[in-house]
Amino acid sequence: MTFFFWKDPAYQRIKPYFHGWIRPYRSHIIGGILLGFVASAMTSGVPLVLRELIDKIFTQKNTHFLFILPFAFFLLFALKGLAVFFQNYLLRIAALRMVNDVRKSLFGHLVNLPLGFFGKEGTGALMGRVTYDADRLQGGVANTFRDLIQQGFTIVGVLASMFVMSPKLTFFLLVTLPTVLIPIRKTGKKLKTLSRKTQESFGDVNQHLSETLSSIRLIKGVVSEEREKENFKRYSDEFVGLQIKTAKYNNLLSPIMETLGALAAGLAVWIGGYAVIHGTLSFGTLVGFIAAAQMLYQPIKGFANAQTDIQQSLAAAERMVDLLSIPEERAHEEGKKTVTSLSREIEFKDVSFSYPGTSSPAVSGISFSIRAGSFVALVGASGSGKSTIANLLPKFYRPTAGEIFWDGTPLSDIDAASLRKVIGFVTQDVILMNQTVRENLVYGLEREVAEEEIVVAAKAAYAHDFISALPNGYDTRVGERGIFLSGGEKQRLALARVVLRNPTLLILDEATSALDSESEWMVQKALDAIMRGRTTIAIAHRLTTIRQASVVHVLEGGRLIENGTHDELMAVDSRYKSFILHLMRTGDVLPEEVV
Repeated sequence: MTFFFWKDPAYQRIKPYFHGWIRPYRSHIIGGILLGFVASAMTSGVPLVLRELIDKIFTQKNTHFLFILPFAFFLLFALKGLAVFFQNYLLRIAALRMVNDVRKSLFGHLVNLPLGFFGKEGTGALMGRVTYDADRLQGGVANTFRDLIQQGFTIVGVLASMFVMSPKLTFFLLVTLPTVLIPIRKTGKKLKTLSRKTQESFGDVNQHLSETLSSIRLIKGVVSEEREKENFKRYSDEFVGLQIKTAKYNNLLSPIMETLGALAAGLAVWIGGYAVIHGTLSFGTLVGFIAAAQMLYQPIKGFANAQTDIQQSLAAAERMVDLLSIPEERAHEEGKKTVTSLSREIEFKDVSFSYPGTSSPAVSGISFSIRAGSFVALVGASGSGKSTIANLLPKFYRPTAGEIFWDGTPLSDIDAASLRKVIGFVTQDVILMNQTVRENLVYGLEREVAEEEIVVAAKAAYAHDFISALPNGYDTRVGERGIFLSGGEKQRLALARVVLRNPTLLILDEATSALDSESEWMVQKALDAIMRGRTTIAIAHRLTTIRQASVVHVLEGGRLIENGTHDELMAVDSRYKSFILHLMRTGDVLPEEVV
């Protein structure tokens, strides 16, 4: 760590971002700096007034100064108090608003990152970047401009007053000053390392808390409460341990500086007292100088605190810049063409894709087409590439080789936002917000939706009856991730949401695989109605869904190995037939379903 933070490599890295963050609040910061200068000037004048007070009133018995100097004392402290108040107010406003901007920028950047990013980063850790790190930055900004600049002015001003009173004593004090700066530098270096570790540890605490609360049904189902308590205790204890180490180094400076300050003051009293006894220094000057020396303690301490705040803020800012440096998903820049429907076909032409950080491709050399209005099923064992194909269509990921065409236009030339608006998803893991049923149904729609339209969509998904039976009907909150609803009810809400979106292409990813037979029957009835006349791709093991497909594409190890109708593939010695027979042996498919 370099003593001057603007030379620190960490500051050089965040500098372009930081300047952009503080630019809108330059007037507040400049005002705070000027007020800090005023407060420092008032502080620096106190030793000089004190010298005159003692020499003119107590030594020379000058009654004229008896009326002037007490008023000067009052005026100095009153002006200093006003300056400090308005300085703190302006800088706090600037810090709060700046960090609010940064927090909004971080959130906006997060939601624009590619889907693959969220598979590598934990939710809790990302929450820590937006909350804890941003708060650390806020403290650093407010304290830096208040303490580092104001206290720096005060140190210079008080030293100037001391020089006016006694150049020799001031020179002696300056010789001892570096002994105070050394612990500041060493402590700041240690605090920067500790601060980054503390912020990462807080992310671990957040991550575990987020995972536990979102998986509470599973935890209770397998009676794993005690295990999760122990895990949380471990993460929380580690976080507190790092905070304790940080507090130790934060508080270590004060006794060191007090000891060194007392030593310097004692030596100054010894040297100055000798000069007073021999008549080369007035008693008022000695008292004023000692008062000034004592007054140096607080600004040096504030300067030291600012250094530690800066190091903690630099660590937080670096983590935020790490996040902001990740390229966003350029949904509106990569492709300029827009789509509103599918009129002819979707074509996969020799498409391959590998997930970041993996050595083998998820799909390799895939080629097939989907006619508009047809129902296509993708079948294969887990990991065969079915869901990858579904994720490539809306451009959640981009092929590493080959191309996908939408009515003859490469997907790379199509605006991703317009493409996603015409695709509807129904997945096994239905995602619902902790909002009302109505708010979940219209989520993402950019138009006003009438109550009648919502009811019609719910009826089409066979959801209206159970919604009406809820305590507040369509205004009932569903809980986080729809915890107050059954699996079948959540699926039917997802289908009703798709009906309101009215997509051209419907993608069903294991939509009924986790449901009981009664729920599956209800969802299947809704699916049959919604799929009618709509291009549909189904990823499923349940034959109740895939037997209706006009074409079944069978995948294995990321490759397309065969296709045909259910009857055609069951009539020959196909891999599909082996797959279905395996499902029969495991009980996932009943014999009567195959017939």
